[in-house]
Amino acid sequence: MSHDRPAYYRPSRYHFAILLATLVAILPWTSAEAREIDLIVIHATGGPGCKQGKLWHAPGGTLSAIRRYFASNPNISYHFLIGRDGTIVTGTPETQIAHHARGHNSHSIGIELVNDGNGKDPFPEAQIETLIGLLERLARTYHIGPSQVRGHSELDDRSFDCGGKRYKQKIDPGGEFPGSEGNFPWKRVRDALR
Repeated sequence: MSHDRPAYYRPSRYHFAILLATLVAILPWTSAEAREIDLIVIHATGGPGCKQGKLWHAPGGTLSAIRRYFASNPNISYHFLIGRDGTIVTGTPETQIAHHARGHNSHSIGIELVNDGNGKDPFPEAQIETLIGLLERLARTYHIGPSQVRGHSELDDRSFDCGGKRYKQKIDPGGEFPGSEGNFPWKRVRDALR
């Protein structure tokens, strides 16, 4: 038949552009992969707040509850979430930006620990062992030293007013809450990376 297209098919520039855009969107070699990681930020899932003029502390929750919370809040994310029992869950791929530490997202990996983050809630051994194993791998992959592993509280100085007093908003992974010296094992964690 004369109205059929020839045995070969030459796609138009439009078709080529659509194909290229689709490939760029779905393949893992987009520009996000080329970002340079020079910081790992440790978080706790709990934190301080103010209710009816009184300081209170949001509990850290459970692994499944925290996963649901992050899934329903698209403006915040993590790369890794570690439960109290050492279970590790991946969130945003390492090659992509997670929204976890204002001003540092583009060059960091964010690790959430299920913990009240009040400097009193203990970090179980299984959780810390998993964290250290993960940090060792990330340190090798991204050439990260102990000084490049920081707490969220070290990077975010925002505060809030409650009952006429100012309080630091980000105190995680575990400390600086009024009446607490902090209990995150920084020395042990950083020594593991030496």
